[in-house]
Amino acid sequence: MAPRTRNLASDPDRPSFLEELYQGRFRWDLIHPFPEQRPEDRERGDAAVAAVGALLRERIDPDEVDADGALPDGFLAELAERGYLRLQAGSDVGGHGLSSYNTFRVIEEAASRCFPVAVLLGIENALGAGAFLPVLPPGPLADRVRAHVLAGGLSGSADTEPEGAANQGRGTTATVVEDGAAYLLNGRKIQVVNAPAGGLFGVTASVRDPDGTERNRLFFVDADTPGVRRTGPQELMGMRGLPFGGLDLDDVRVPAELALAEPDPEHTSRLTPAVSLLVVRGRLYIIAAPSLATAKLCLSWARDFTAGRSVDGRGLGEYEEIRRRLAESQAEIFALESTARWSLLGEDNGTDVNLKFEQNASKNICSVLGWRVAERTLSMLGGAGYETARSKRDRQAPPHAVERAFRDVRGLRITGGVDFLLDHWSASRTLLSYYYPEPDHAAELAANQAPSLAGFGDDHALSARNLAHLTFVQEQVHRFGRDCLELTRRHPDRAGLAARQRLMILLNRTATELLTMSLTLARAASPGTSGDQEVQDLADVYCTAARARLAALRHERAQEEGGEGEDNISAAVDRLATAVSNHHPNTTGTTGAVR
Repeated sequence: MAPRTRNLASDPDRPSFLEELYQGRFRWDLIHPFPEQRPEDRERGDAAVAAVGALLRERIDPDEVDADGALPDGFLAELAERGYLRLQAGSDVGGHGLSSYNTFRVIEEAASRCFPVAVLLGIENALGAGAFLPVLPPGPLADRVRAHVLAGGLSGSADTEPEGAANQGRGTTATVVEDGAAYLLNGRKIQVVNAPAGGLFGVTASVRDPDGTERNRLFFVDADTPGVRRTGPQELMGMRGLPFGGLDLDDVRVPAELALAEPDPEHTSRLTPAVSLLVVRGRLYIIAAPSLATAKLCLSWARDFTAGRSVDGRGLGEYEEIRRRLAESQAEIFALESTARWSLLGEDNGTDVNLKFEQNASKNICSVLGWRVAERTLSMLGGAGYETARSKRDRQAPPHAVERAFRDVRGLRITGGVDFLLDHWSASRTLLSYYYPEPDHAAELAANQAPSLAGFGDDHALSARNLAHLTFVQEQVHRFGRDCLELTRRHPDRAGLAARQRLMILLNRTATELLTMSLTLARAASPGTSGDQEVQDLADVYCTAARARLAALRHERAQEEGGEGEDNISAAVDRLATAVSNHHPNTTGTTGAVR
């Protein structure tokens, strides 16, 4: 078997389903049986979910939060006092000690009541100061963070800069002073949650080593340190009420002990390994949980609307296209939830499977699925979807907040990295690593016939159609690996192939479609679903649509790989892009071409 140590997410001691998929191997045995939440853990989660839901019903009017662009006075302090900013932390710091999946469930519940509260909870529990306590060694930094958490202080992550978040380096600099005893930070950060009121921020900055090498490091900066100036607030299209702002840093002195220790001095990626681990899992809290909650709300609103409307004397729910759209939303919610459960429950249950690859992929999977359900709901409701909830309430119509949900959930596709950029990064940094050098199982991949479905027996509850979908996925995973092998053989220069951004994006989207189908089928195959026709139908509807998307992706990849020079779509794209760059962007001719 090929080595599993090709990139930073690999674990030589634990296989990963998605990592194996990247290499053209379908490891059904790694995802079946699908993990279930332990009863005692679910009971703890039920209590926490109920408590958070009751608090938000009592204290929050989401329409007012959206209209005012602010949470009620004192509410953030109440969240801190109740320990909701440290859901997974232990009782020694006032936390609830929740599992990863229960933390996800609490944030999902919050999103069903007030979206910005959920995002705030997600950020605090994923990237806030308290989230770092488990990875901090004993010492001054751990003591400072612990004191902040015990005091109930707000925190935030200051990473994004005015130049954008896609740059590998950071414009904010950290200069070593006082013979290494401290750093001076200079730069500007924007879109920082809790910037208006937070007390301790994780700030990424570029450090230049004596040999000239630049590395990004994370510094914990007190907001009242001389040279720190809060800016903002910043207003967003959605998530109104989330306290966003910026930080200007002018010769801010940070003691060296408040820099996160870098365990690997050779590591030069954008984030340190400790931060990367938190970010990868944290995206499920910040992005996947609100996406799932919003999708469920949208489905509920669509059902209500369908039940109460008729067109030309026929109930809306009797029309074929409406029924299909409702079914597609249900199926996508099932797939989204399956992805989140797999990515977190295995971790809670102590699995021997490496979940980092799936946790990383879940950001795009869940945010895109949530967005599709919201967009489909808006289309179904038409004008009633585009109208604000407050306006509908004023005219005594059902105040479904589709318009607000549409704005809110769209932001999740750019939060934590714009979706298409994450596709490119995943393919160029991770997927390609298995094909340079050529893998040991190249001969197996080159074969036209996929190997038999390892580990799959009769212990499943899949319908005949879903069993056919499973066979299709297994064949397509093998074909995907063969395609990657052939592609890399044609392009011996890895950097040159990675620069083909659209091709990399299409490859990664193919992989994530196959992953989502696999997890959806694995959940539907669980023994507990035996005889549950609804579960089988949900998986069937999702996989049928996914197969159509895979066919479209394959067609587009063929257009991209058509050949060199004039023999692919890139030539036309390059000509048009050159025309745009050479002419004024605000004038068009009669054909619509930029002049």
